Amino acid sequence: MAGLCFSTGLNERNTSYVYPPWKHTWGVRRATPFKLRLFLGNKTHFDDPQGIACVRLESWDDSTTTDDDDELVVYGVNSGENCIIFNRSMYSLGVYGLGPDEEKFDRPWGIAADARGNVYVADRGNARVVHLFNPDRGLFYIDDIGAPGSEPGKFVDPRGVALDTDGRIYVTDAGLGRVTVFDELGGVVDTWGGFDGPDAVAVVGPDEEWSFYRGEGFAVVIDSLHRRVRKLSLTGEPLGDTTPAEWGVKNSYLAYATIDYHNNIIITDKRNGCLHKLNHNLNHLTSFGEPGTGDYQFDEPRGVTIYRRFGQLFVAERKGAQYLWVGVDVKDFAARVVRRSRWRDLEVDFYLTEPAFCSLDVIDNFGRFITRITTRRRFDSGCGHIAWNMRIPQATHTGQVQPELPQEYQRGEQLPPGRYVIKARFRAIYSSREHFVRDVKTDFVVD
Repeated sequence: MAGLCFSTGLNERNTSYVYPPWKHTWGVRRATPFKLRLFLGNKTHFDDPQGIACVRLESWDDSTTTDDDDELVVYGVNSGENCIIFNRSMYSLGVYGLGPDEEKFDRPWGIAADARGNVYVADRGNARVVHLFNPDRGLFYIDDIGAPGSEPGKFVDPRGVALDTDGRIYVTDAGLGRVTVFDELGGVVDTWGGFDGPDAVAVVGPDEEWSFYRGEGFAVVIDSLHRRVRKLSLTGEPLGDTTPAEWGVKNSYLAYATIDYHNNIIITDKRNGCLHKLNHNLNHLTSFGEPGTGDYQFDEPRGVTIYRRFGQLFVAERKGAQYLWVGVDVKDFAARVVRRSRWRDLEVDFYLTEPAFCSLDVIDNFGRFITRITTRRRFDSGCGHIAWNMRIPQATHTGQVQPELPQEYQRGEQLPPGRYVIKARFRAIYSSREHFVRDVKTDFVVD
């Protein structure tokens, strides 16, 4: 008889994403108008934030230590103020776009960046993509890509920008219904047509260092009035598409997308105040969050970006941004005893929103530990299954002798009749596993 899935202190909440521990952020996990004013005074304020990008700059790296490997630069497009807000260091902010004419944007939208310091911004009103460079602590203008027009390499309404590991630049044009691919010098490499108002674009290259599926490269484009997700090869060949209606989501407004270490696709839904998560085959895994300004709520989420190495997630909102880590959620956790011709098996089923390590313990009705079925076994997202012959082993998976058993249990024998509890502990693959676990349990009866 299976019980309900639960986790201590987290019973009703989806934990696919979690807030970092206080010591990691010093309590600053959400950018607000008040906090922006503390850093920048009256230099700028949040007005229609849009795209967001994060990167670990090579120039920031101290090769003598790994303690700084999670220190990122985050660039946020503040479209209503026609500027970019970014952190010059871990303790100071900067603003770009308020200077000379060449710096001035007109409704900037999407943004992408790489570790070498290159930053590309879709400047809608000027029908161009602006190439900036950050050598260390500031942004400097390099040049423009494109110009107003419909010829190859020109734009009517450029919106989304993405980069791959070869330096190619992918730009959506909602006015022309196409994606243009440029090389790192701004030359046109390819043009993909057949889109309906394409907006956001996200790309993962086949040689991306921080990708579980090395060799798999693809692009994701959001189009069809923000209600369709299309997956394409890096040569523009269609690989599939999906819509929120297929996930049971109504009245959606898909805004931006990013791709994580496991090639999961994370999409912001501005109208429903949440994130949608798809796997690399476009299967819907979960929807996370709800509208609002509280914890685990989103106020018209827009841009989204993730640092694939550690799973650091940043989401732009109507009046700020949030910082989260990748966690894991467990649904439909259940156990049942299955009778075979000569023996019985225990079968455990569950659903994961993120790949995770699982440890599984059996406890008797008096709360006494009996055995550990599995230790830190890796499961992919989606449906998981474990079958156990219910024999109490002589030793653990690590080869160590197990704790002394109550006298009514015998090693090498199957569990005697009775009521038991099976406890599972799931840890995400990302660095959050050292700070966050998802505990679930259910009961079962052997008769």
